[in-house]
Amino acid sequence: MLVRSGVPWVRRGARRLTGASLALLLGCSGATQAPSAARPARVVKTPPAQSKAPVGPPLLPAHVIAELEDEDATPYLARRGDEALLLYAAGGRWRTRVLGADGAPRGDVTEVGPAAADVPVAALRAGPQGYIAAWIEQTEGGRAVRVLALDPAGKPTGPASLVAQTAEDITWLEVLPNATGALVLWEMPREVQDSAAQDSVDRVDVVMTVVAQGKGAAIKPTAPASVARAVLGWNAVATERGAAVALVLPPAGPPARGERKPARKADAEDAPGASKLGSIALLEIDAAGKVSAPVTVSPEPTAQIDLEVASVGGRYLLTWTDERDIDSAVFVAAVEPGGKVAVAPRQATPPSGEQALVSLVAPSAEGGGRALLAWEDLLRPRGGEGGWADARGEGRLIHLASVGPDGALSAERAGLVFSASGPPDLVADGDGFAAVTLAPAALKASRGEAAPPVWPTFVRFGPDLSVRAAEPVRAAPFAATDGVPYLVRGLSCHKGACATLASAAAGAPAQQGGAGRGAGAAGAAGARAPLALVSLPVRESAWRAPAFREDKDPPPRATAVRALVEGDHIARVAAAELDGGAALAAWVTYFVEGASDRAPRGQDLSATLAVRAASPGGPGKLNVISQKASSLGGVAIAAAPPAPADAKGKGGAAQGESVLAWVARERGETQVYVTKLDATGAKVAQKKLTTAPRKKQGGAASEASDVAIAYDGAGGFIVAWVDSRDGNAEVYAARIDRALNRTLPDRRITNAPLDAAEVQIAVRGQEAWLVWSDARPAGGAAAGGAVEPSGEASGDIFLARLDVKTLQRIGDESRLHASPEHSRSPVLAPLEGGALVGWVDEVAGGGASAGGGAAAGGHARFVRLDSGGAAQGAPLAVAAPDGAGVSSVALACDKVCRGVLASAPGDSVVLNAFTLAPGEAAAPSLKPLAWLTGSASQDVSPVFAGRSGASLFFADDSVSGAGRVRWMTIAWP
Repeated sequence: MLVRSGVPWVRRGARRLTGASLALLLGCSGATQAPSAARPARVVKTPPAQSKAPVGPPLLPAHVIAELEDEDATPYLARRGDEALLLYAAGGRWRTRVLGADGAPRGDVTEVGPAAADVPVAALRAGPQGYIAAWIEQTEGGRAVRVLALDPAGKPTGPASLVAQTAEDITWLEVLPNATGALVLWEMPREVQDSAAQDSVDRVDVVMTVVAQGKGAAIKPTAPASVARAVLGWNAVATERGAAVALVLPPAGPPARGERKPARKADAEDAPGASKLGSIALLEIDAAGKVSAPVTVSPEPTAQIDLEVASVGGRYLLTWTDERDIDSAVFVAAVEPGGKVAVAPRQATPPSGEQALVSLVAPSAEGGGRALLAWEDLLRPRGGEGGWADARGEGRLIHLASVGPDGALSAERAGLVFSASGPPDLVADGDGFAAVTLAPAALKASRGEAAPPVWPTFVRFGPDLSVRAAEPVRAAPFAATDGVPYLVRGLSCHKGACATLASAAAGAPAQQGGAGRGAGAAGAAGARAPLALVSLPVRESAWRAPAFREDKDPPPRATAVRALVEGDHIARVAAAELDGGAALAAWVTYFVEGASDRAPRGQDLSATLAVRAASPGGPGKLNVISQKASSLGGVAIAAAPPAPADAKGKGGAAQGESVLAWVARERGETQVYVTKLDATGAKVAQKKLTTAPRKKQGGAASEASDVAIAYDGAGGFIVAWVDSRDGNAEVYAARIDRALNRTLPDRRITNAPLDAAEVQIAVRGQEAWLVWSDARPAGGAAAGGAVEPSGEASGDIFLARLDVKTLQRIGDESRLHASPEHSRSPVLAPLEGGALVGWVDEVAGGGASAGGGAAAGGHARFVRLDSGGAAQGAPLAVAAPDGAGVSSVALACDKVCRGVLASAPGDSVVLNAFTLAPGEAAAPSLKPLAWLTGSASQDVSPVFAGRSGASLFFADDSVSGAGRVRWMTIAWP
């Protein structure tokens, strides 16, 4: 069932993929007409350029059933009992052919009437007395709709009836059979003036005719009648009583100030004008054409136009992509016949970042009464069983789950690889389902030495979504192209037998042998394209299936992803764990001084600092702490347990407290601030920590940056930061109590000729450990320095141990690793007997590698420290997959250490999970958690809340380009 809408088909929130990997062609006969992109047909087009094909496995059974004059012309197939009927156009005539249960033709081709030169859309459905065909044809004065009845042998019961003719456009139609005939619905686009947007917007009118069909009698269509006017989109399902039509209705008025979401890139690229979001309604039409009043299913104007409806278990099941929250999500609802809403709208799947509906497949008549829901996560892991899927991010992962009339999804989940845009072809298959997808074709025994070709491939799923069979669609009629057809479409199943239509390119020989892909593509003028019905059996296969059971995916894996905020780009993220599994996430937005004019005249605005609680019950209230923060200052947060009561039982705290460290920019100067927060992230108290003079005569003002904070274990906090008040950037520290009062003055920790950066802090017993990146040259305060070939110092990671009470340094600073690479972005995680330190090493000289990305060519290093801060062996180097550059690392250590490594293998960022057990010397294996939607140049600043690694917070840009902070929960082994 295809999406109905008069606007271009846009999975708003879904990544747009380009290339020649899929042709989205609607029904056409004769001259090719630009289709209505709102309804992509399930047409899989084989890419012309292919890798070398595997040899050996047998071909699929097939019967040549017709020859097409135009290789892109659309044939139509409808099943009726054990037989099927083929309808296609050739020589200016509509032709039919009856096919048996095995796909073999039964009898000759029958001419059934004239076919116009331009038929953009047609439909063929089985009816009570045979078949009903309808099509749109181009006329001199506009467009017309014609309907033709056919008996079970494919012969017309009378001439085609003209049911509508108009000078206006008609973009889509559907035939919905019932017990007495059929309803034929079509859509007509309209431009409606939107007073709020001061522009015309796209809408569609839905029109119908009733086609009555007596036994052996010609059809009698009624005059066209309106079903709905000026709607955003629609979808319909046939019933024995008539039909149910689901509608996406435009908002009644403009959204209130502040309620309009930021514009998405997809809008600008694909659908100029007003937002295509609306409310959901449903109406019914009886067999006589009486239209019921619409019933509101979802009143919020947050539904995208990708609405689908199916009849499941005696109810109408509706699903769509909804934007009522920050992340778009797939919603479901159920309505009883008559209009009672049985299941109120709700999110169908666990939160996983931005989602997009792919399709809803109704169960078969002999099936188990459960439909199939297909959707896509934009923050999606790649791969699957065997890890064969393209790790470079080419292709998509479609998620599958069965869904009942109560709207609840099954626990069994499957993933289907689809290397194209648009939707794969999905149908019910008895008590299971079947799919035709476009995916890399690899043998199970292959070792992956070369990239496999991308071919149309079928998959048959059992009721539990286990893979029953899977093979590329290859058959003898297409031997000239390695058995692979040019186009595959029209997947259908009946009583456990599945088949699909497949056609060759015009001029390609339909015979055994041939000279490989592309042979005969430039055949003689007028050559016809063979059309075959290819059987898709359940049999043993040497081919690797492009599908797998997702619910059997072992951890680590992301269990949920939620967005906490959407708006400006994010510069830094911090998090701290609270009691009861809750956490506080804080972030500061990206702001360049003097580069923004968003501040009202007379107001001093910089970056925004905000905090939000995250608990098992969901995100809490968003708390904006300041709009005068410094992006370079960063943000850090530390949590403390409840304060103990004094001897008189006073002064205690029922809840733990958290303190936020950050940098404010006021009148061009930066100072470090500390803010006390309650468990909801609301501000309780705030004080300025530093008062250093920043202005300099004839030079730039000094800066405070890179804040860090840790609870000292004794009722206070230690704050560290980088400060250039004394010339070059050095590490400073201070100690505060719970009231945010300084108990020790600012103390300078480092004294080196070049700059320090990115300080991190952790408290171990009576010691505070600091790590940072320092550009000091060889022969500086610590031994073992490294010098780049140019003679300039590289950045290395240093460690200092401080006494918690006095902040006096314990021993000398130590350089953790000396190398010619630039070491940056250290992270520090305490563990039993010491700590684990990680950082990113960038290749000396910089530059981009083939993988691209923010830190192309770089890798991560990890080193264990004993209780005295000494390194236990050489640092362990960990490279990202495919030679991609590592951009950042997050660490959390308890009994084992868990981490997330961000890398950029292409034009986006992937988060990879890993574990490091005590004493492990080998580099850990990496498992992708999610591919992000933002640019590869972004530092996503991942950070764990707590030592378990169960909650990860990070920055990411949505597909619209807006900045987001995301919260991911992770299941670990």
